[in-house]
Amino acid sequence: MTGPARHDHGMPYADEDLGEIDAALFTQRPAPDGEGLVVAGTCPRCHGATRTLFPWGRPGAGTKGALSLLFGRGSTRRAESGPEPLLAEVHFCECGHAHPQCPPDTSFVGCGAIWRLLR
Repeated sequence: MTGPARHDHGMPYADEDLGEIDAALFTQRPAPDGEGLVVAGTCPRCHGATRTLFPWGRPGAGTKGALSLLFGRGSTRRAESGPEPLLAEVHFCECGHAHPQCPPDTSFVGCGAIWRLLR
């Protein structure tokens, strides 16, 4: 029996759209300060632990660059029904590891993977 995949620190950085990923693989919890939601899980590309804060009520919150704008992703809003608005967001690997070939001007540190959550 094999265990979970380990973080592949040597995987080169690449902007790669992984499509839709099962939302059940990620947790969505209120941020400790109440300022938004924290989505945490394992990057489906490099297998590193990733955690992202999506602030409430800020224009563009939950989007991190041109790809998000191209996909038409808007701001995350507080919803009565819970964290469902995060299903509309583009999620990025934020494993915190500067993968080889990571551009120095990137606004987040990860392997370059992006995905959307699907229920």
